[in-house]
Amino acid sequence: MIETTLPTETDAGQTRHWPQQLQRRIMRLLLQHDQPLFRNQFRQFFVQSSLPQIPLLQQYDRYVKLQTLSDELLDDILPRIRRQLSLKTSRSRLQEEAPTRGDIDWQRSLERGWSLSPGQPPTRFDTRLRQRSMDTPENVLTVAILLAYRQELQLLTFVSADERAERELAAPYARALIEQARKVDIHALSQQVLFHLRPGPSPYRDLLAWWQRFTQFRIGRATDEHSLALASKRSDEKTEAWLYELWIVLEYLHLLHAEGAIQTQDMQVDTDLLQGTFTWQQRRFRLIYNRQLDTSTSFEADWEHGPSSRPDYTIEREKPLEIRHRGELIWREPPVVLDAKYYLGGSDPTNTHGPIKKLLGDMTLLSSQVGVLFFPQLPEPEEEQHVTRIVQRTGKQYQEPGEVQRQVQLYHLEPGMPFTELQKRLRATLDLAARTLPDRLEPCCQGTWLDPDTINASRYTFPPYTVLCPKPHIGAGVFDLVNANRDCLKNPRLCHVMGQTIVSPFVVRVTSQEQLSQQSSDLRTRNSELLQQAEHRGDEARAEQLRGHIFTGIGLAVEQYVKLFGATKSIEENFERWVFGKYWKQHPRCLSVAARDSLLSGEYVWQHYQEIKLEDWAAPAIQYCRALELELQRRLYHPCPNKYKLNRTGFTLGTITYAYLNQSVDSGAQNNWETFCWLVRNAGSNPQEFERIIKQMIDEKIKDKRNLLAHGDAVTSEVASSLRENIIGDRNRPGILCWLVEHVESA
Repeated sequence: MIETTLPTETDAGQTRHWPQQLQRRIMRLLLQHDQPLFRNQFRQFFVQSSLPQIPLLQQYDRYVKLQTLSDELLDDILPRIRRQLSLKTSRSRLQEEAPTRGDIDWQRSLERGWSLSPGQPPTRFDTRLRQRSMDTPENVLTVAILLAYRQELQLLTFVSADERAERELAAPYARALIEQARKVDIHALSQQVLFHLRPGPSPYRDLLAWWQRFTQFRIGRATDEHSLALASKRSDEKTEAWLYELWIVLEYLHLLHAEGAIQTQDMQVDTDLLQGTFTWQQRRFRLIYNRQLDTSTSFEADWEHGPSSRPDYTIEREKPLEIRHRGELIWREPPVVLDAKYYLGGSDPTNTHGPIKKLLGDMTLLSSQVGVLFFPQLPEPEEEQHVTRIVQRTGKQYQEPGEVQRQVQLYHLEPGMPFTELQKRLRATLDLAARTLPDRLEPCCQGTWLDPDTINASRYTFPPYTVLCPKPHIGAGVFDLVNANRDCLKNPRLCHVMGQTIVSPFVVRVTSQEQLSQQSSDLRTRNSELLQQAEHRGDEARAEQLRGHIFTGIGLAVEQYVKLFGATKSIEENFERWVFGKYWKQHPRCLSVAARDSLLSGEYVWQHYQEIKLEDWAAPAIQYCRALELELQRRLYHPCPNKYKLNRTGFTLGTITYAYLNQSVDSGAQNNWETFCWLVRNAGSNPQEFERIIKQMIDEKIKDKRNLLAHGDAVTSEVASSLRENIIGDRNRPGILCWLVEHVESA
């Protein structure tokens, strides 16, 4: 954003050399970094820009073009011409005394001598002299073109003479023809050379083609110089402000390149855009300088009818955190915003007020926390400090929780300041950006239910199902109040973990059987839609994860309820005496503590459900299934997990039944079934008995009934009773779990 102020007389005396210093420094940085860092692509930054052109950059563009032409002329065409110099051959007859330069024509010399001095040997000789000269139109044209190139190069005041051209002009053939070449008409001479060139490849033909391109380049220069003169008269102040912006970003890149923090492949140059990813404090960031467009990658404005945001620079993490749902942006990690103002007049701090207001506006549009402002005329900071002052809230007044705590830091950067001090201040801003842009946590559900039993002076209570939803991935103290039924895993604007295989938060606290039944129903109903979607898509891995979360939640609620209110001693005695015997908790193959807790709590609820009329018997049925799954995992999977061939769903009840049903057609199923039988044999048991147990699981549809428990529909007592009888049984007719603990070793 280009803004300038008129300098006072005092300021003008102090700053009159800054434009020249800016131009010299920018040109030096471009000459140093264009090829190694920008891959000779820097001209793309300004050539197609719709903004007014910067004269210095147009001159630089001319230099780049001229450099390209000069490489072709001096490194390709002229070396070939030197190897094939055009020579002119002439023959003449002379009369010479010895020693002669030409070849002696003895017959003519003798005849002449006898006629003049009979009987005497000749003292003068007739000779034929053959001479070769470099004074040809082709060579004169070559030297004339070299002189024209050198003259064009001298018009670029920031570039020294080209040593290659000077060496070429110092060659013997060029020295001999230089005076003649100064006087020729290159256009007329080039036509003459073209007319006499022989057909076929020739370095002189390439020279003529080069001269045609060079002529077009010179015509373009005249047009550019005319437009440059007009532009410079109109917009010197804006031009200097743009140069100030460009100087700062080039100094950033120079510092990062010197530190080895940015490489050629990290840079991107486009119209009005310079950006590069770099390493700072062992972390990756992106620096963006944009003269025109919104300065943030993937930026999407969230303000209706609002102004576009265009700070001079932004620094962001290389991969800023984004929250999206079905392609729509919900939230994006904000950048650090930087701006430069080339103010040469006015008084401080008055002349900083406007830029601070505008930068705070940009920060609001981008939701940024920290901004940096560069000024050439600011007081120097205190000793050992780099920032002149910080504009921020005092903290004495109330601020809303989660409100962005914005601050603007003001830095003094002027073209003539010591280079070491300049780099220290740029380093300070990079350190500030690194502190402001920490590595963020991936979104994770931390929802916490508000206690409905809270009593306050106003007697106000939040609506039912109100959940406090912290968002630490956005910032400390950022949270929303959401409705567990309407928002959790359903409203992408408020719930940032949609798509994760989780269930909505719940409270494991029940004080009555009615509450237990209600919580079991709520937990299944609230997540039933997600489960149905996963099953409909055939995503069994996701569906199984959701079932596991639901069963765990209900299981914890049941176990807590039983621990608080249940007397399970008689139930445990019954299990130990009449069902499991010594395999309850005495034998090495006995049930695990977790499985025993699930069975005790499930059986307690089952017995108490007999005394009341309930439509949903899911709670005890889930506990029976959990106990069975715990022991199947413990005895069939954990002893040899690497022997199985599993899909991404992992080891489930379905793994066992599928292996039995498909062992003859699926190599993976065959491998898994053989592993099961191997474990049974190692325990000293009969694999045929194991096969009978698996057939019972299939015939009684244990897996299907277990999956049904996770849905929101009420579970009938018949379904729960069937699961209880098949999983537990009794000593006369042992259930699946009883046979398993007696005949298969645990891990």
